[in-house]
Amino acid sequence: MIKEIKKILVPLDGSKNSFRGLDEAISLAKKNNALITGLFVIQAFPTEIGVLRTAIGKALNKQSKNFLEQAQKRCKQNNIDFIDIIEYGDEGAKIVSYAKKIKADVIVMGSRGIGGIKQLVLGSTTNYVLHNSKTPVLVVK
Repeated sequence: MIKEIKKILVPLDGSKNSFRGLDEAISLAKKNNALITGLFVIQAFPTEIGVLRTAIGKALNKQSKNFLEQAQKRCKQNNIDFIDIIEYGDEGAKIVSYAKKIKADVIVMGSRGIGGIKQLVLGSTTNYVLHNSKTPVLVVK
């Protein structure tokens, strides 16, 4: 039995690959009349206490809002409902837990994001999500 797709989670980090994932999610959402939730995870830094008080934290928060606004615009142009969420912590773990929290039908994400050396063949965050998520994952190259 094929499960209906009504809730799509799209992790975004501003990379071209994450927006390719968004474009694929938009295509799926159009076919299924689904809602897209864009999730931007800001890595928590040990120097931050409370709500993002450091200059780095503030810059990342501003950057994440910019990327989510771009995603909102793309969805609106395609008549797709979009919810934007910012979370703080480990990217992979947050994506997996948030998918479970909203009962996402599928996670659509780029094969690699903006991470550093860790992304040899498949991005480390994508790899983590693939191996730890109970929610189906569509990886877009």
